[in-house]
Amino acid sequence: MNRLTIAWRNITRNHRRSLLTGGIVAFGFASFALAGGFMAQSFDGLRDNAIRSGLGHVQFADARAFDQSEETTLQFGIGHTSRTIEVLRADPAVEVVMPRVEFYGLVSAGGRSVPFAGIGVDAEAEARGSSIPKSVHEGQWLEPKARGVVIGGGLAKALNARLGSSVTLLATTSDGTLNAIDATVRGIADISIKELSERYLALPLSLAQDLLTAPDTVSRISVILKEPAREPEAAARLAEQLKQSGVTLGVKLWSELAVFYQQVRMLYLAIFGFMGAVLLVVVFLSTANATLMSVSERIREIGTLRALGARPQRITSSFILEGVLLGLASSVAGAVLSLLITFAINISNIEMPPPPGSVKGFIISVQIIPSAYLVAAAAMMVTLALASFFPARRAARAPIVESLAHV
Repeated sequence: MNRLTIAWRNITRNHRRSLLTGGIVAFGFASFALAGGFMAQSFDGLRDNAIRSGLGHVQFADARAFDQSEETTLQFGIGHTSRTIEVLRADPAVEVVMPRVEFYGLVSAGGRSVPFAGIGVDAEAEARGSSIPKSVHEGQWLEPKARGVVIGGGLAKALNARLGSSVTLLATTSDGTLNAIDATVRGIADISIKELSERYLALPLSLAQDLLTAPDTVSRISVILKEPAREPEAAARLAEQLKQSGVTLGVKLWSELAVFYQQVRMLYLAIFGFMGAVLLVVVFLSTANATLMSVSERIREIGTLRALGARPQRITSSFILEGVLLGLASSVAGAVLSLLITFAINISNIEMPPPPGSVKGFIISVQIIPSAYLVAAAAMMVTLALASFFPARRAARAPIVESLAHV
């Protein structure tokens, strides 16, 4: 009879205790795997939202603009952008090129005036590479040649504006003078961030350039790639191609610009690490108590094995093997439980309330992360092995006479 068979029979001696211990481990496994899947889904959502909200995978601008506040980005705008956009679009790795003009101004409607954060965009490119056009819940997205604007729901409320309302935009031009244009509200966007919703105003790129008297000039150019995994090499290659065409620009990846994403990611990792550590301690203490009881009940058996010539190390390793086997079996049960819970959550469309600073909640979703399952299984087996090691080693080293006399 091999050691695995013996170890499994020892595990099943006391069904109730083994089931209780296994249940604790399975719960710990499921908690670890589900938390990892939720965190991964959150990271993917935040990353995609950052990229599709306008950052792109790669962003080009005057190198000085990256170090300036948004209010002064046009001071270091990119001139003669038609050639730059043509070079970028010619690269086979590029999916969408999104030129943008960012500026601030004052919008008036019906006697009310409100400050706004304006963004002039290529309407067709944004529809292909940005998530913002999909957020328009009233009316339609921009038309390239129309004198229409899309405003955030908060801004529409502040202006008491609706679809078809006439608005006047006032902004400082590139040469420091004031200029104004009239436009019509074409769409109202449902933007989750309250502060942005109260200031957001999008208009066609050509209309923004007319307002700012900055023809063929943009603040930044965002690029969506076909293969995001190759962002660094694509950024370097595109920058070199622009340089060869006579255009020298600063370039940054989305991860360098998405400060909020990095902050949230670090916070989630810290919380997940702390919760994981607490979970392992709870599992260890719970299983150590059950293992201690099991060892105490088998002290005479240990003494008999010692009397027959078994070495303390071999006896200790037998208990460790039992812990690893129980951890493995419990991990399999925990994996099944995790998959069932993940499936139930993903089909339930459970909506969470809006986070601080937002006006829109989100649907809970959990990913299945094989690496999280492997790490959870390894953590559970190591925890049970350690929980078995300490009481087993102490019992195996006890004098044989004391062990045989144990009642």
